[in-house]
Amino acid sequence: MRVIDAHIHIGKWSKIFFEYGSTVGQAVSVMKSSGIEAALCMPTDATSNEVLFSLSRESCGFKFYYNAWIDPSDKNLDDFLERNINEISAFKIHPSIQRLKITDAAYDKYLRLASDTGKIIVVHCGRWQEMAGYKFPLEAALKYPALKIILAHMGGDQPSLYLECAEEVRDIKYKNVYLGTESVREFYFMNLAVKKAGAEKVIFGSDYNLGLPLTYIPIVESLDISNEEKELIFSGNILKLISS
Repeated sequence: MRVIDAHIHIGKWSKIFFEYGSTVGQAVSVMKSSGIEAALCMPTDATSNEVLFSLSRESCGFKFYYNAWIDPSDKNLDDFLERNINEISAFKIHPSIQRLKITDAAYDKYLRLASDTGKIIVVHCGRWQEMAGYKFPLEAALKYPALKIILAHMGGDQPSLYLECAEEVRDIKYKNVYLGTESVREFYFMNLAVKKAGAEKVIFGSDYNLGLPLTYIPIVESLDISNEEKELIFSGNILKLISS
């Protein structure tokens, strides 16, 4: 079964994660040893897009799809995107770290750009509901119906949140909204969430370098769904988004 990790970080974090970091070489080693054939990689909050983009292009035969970190205060961001847009697959938005909701006006031009160019938006959804609640990206999805959005951490990284979120994303008006599995550990509640949303709406991610793929692959393998549906989660859904 093909496995693609649709949510990994490479580089050094700020003090938010105690300046922990990893190199491209370490990431490639972990991915290969986990049976993963490709990954959607993004910087950490203290690593620039420019640095990681250059390094990830020299990845020792491993396939990286690039996910640009969108910090509206980054003066180099617009130039970076303009020069490299054809080689970028996704934009990462982290409301909790940037202290900006995805619906903030500062993100608007990047959501428009993603919508116009077919890039995926990977948005952190956490327990800080006032800033990173899943309802804000759902609001953005209604504003930009063509926008492809992955709600990281299944929409909230807590069963009460991601079960509620899974129920909502089934609605046809959210046809381009998906749930990312990164960091979700509760296999029983994950099974319920996948049953609610449908396997065609779920995408595997590990949140490396903060998580390890081999921690989370068994969660998907344990789901009470068919092997064909598991393959959608492991690779089919993300490949469809990247290629469309």
